[in-house]
Amino acid sequence: MPTLNIRNVPAGVVAGLKRRAATNGRSLNAEVVSALASSVEDDRRRGRVAKRLDELRARGPLLPDDAPRPEDVIREARDARAQEIESRTHRP
Repeated sequence: MPTLNIRNVPAGVVAGLKRRAATNGRSLNAEVVSALASSVEDDRRRGRVAKRLDELRARGPLLPDDAPRPEDVIREARDARAQEIESRTHRP
C-alpha cells in the first residue's frame, strides 16, 4: 500500500483529528485515512449527481411550457392557508 507523508499540518487540524480518532476508537493514522477516503467518496458522489443533473438538463424542460411555476403554486397554497387561519381566528 502506498505511503503518504503530509507536512506543515496546522496544530488545530492535528488536535481535531486526534479528538476524532479517540472518539472513533482509531489511531490517528486510521482517522486520517478514513477522512481522506470520505472526502474522495464525497467528490465521486458529487460528480455522479452533477452528471445526472446534466443528463436531465440535456433532455429539455421537465415540465410543459404551460405548467405553473413551482414558486407560484407554493405562494398560492401559503396564501390559502393564511386565509384559512385568519378566518378561524377572527370570528365576529
